[in-house]
Amino acid sequence: MNLEEYEVVLLCDYEGKTQAEAAVQMHVSRPTVSRIYAAARRKIATAIVNSCSLEIAGGTVYVDGGWFSCPHCHLIFNQAEIEVTEHQKGRCPMCRYKGHELDEKKIDFIKYKEMKKIALPTRNGMIDDHFGHCEFYTLVTVNDENQVVLTETMPSPEGCGCKSNIASKLHEDGVSLMLAGNMGEGALRKLAASDIQVIRGCHGAVMDVIQAYLNGNLQDSGVACAHHEDAGHQCSHHHEGEHQCGHHHD
Repeated sequence: MNLEEYEVVLLCDYEGKTQAEAAVQMHVSRPTVSRIYAAARRKIATAIVNSCSLEIAGGTVYVDGGWFSCPHCHLIFNQAEIEVTEHQKGRCPMCRYKGHELDEKKIDFIKYKEMKKIALPTRNGMIDDHFGHCEFYTLVTVNDENQVVLTETMPSPEGCGCKSNIASKLHEDGVSLMLAGNMGEGALRKLAASDIQVIRGCHGAVMDVIQAYLNGNLQDSGVACAHHEDAGHQCSHHHEGEHQCGHHHD
């Protein structure tokens, strides 16, 4: 049994949550929970009937790797363990200094609540070109002096961005801007309905994109992802010679 299956059984059978409630907590769709739950129950039944041991391991899991404080630039940050190696763990995303582990209870999140918060769809430390299918979201908090003071990670819900609850979840977390790669019109409208501005056409390392935005060097590309064509989901891609990253030029 993999870890997703274990979590569904834990939430639904042990904690008594409905599948809809489990879906919200796991950041996946209701049908996905039903599919995972059915697979888990079959494995449990097989183990009981055949007197087999049941091993719980593997699967796709997002784990919060803890909070850190950088002694050099004073950034507060956390990391998703899916994105870091042991060598990278605790490395400041801004200056790469080794951070000190920080008790989450000692972080004064209230003081960051009124600051600007920016979301970036992320995969392997880079902007994910497909917003709705990223590994996770990097959330960056910026103070009134345009300085990055806090970064955190948010798991990405399964499925297409325009059909998930990610827009409302980001809005609840105080996000007002997304710096993204490709994005369909459906997702763009959904984010706009949640008062989240979008700058499309961003590419490269997440913190480089943030710095480009803070320096005033980003603008929306205006290029949308062609959404759900008859032959399946297809995306328009930038071609050689076209403006790609929305950077201003002299």
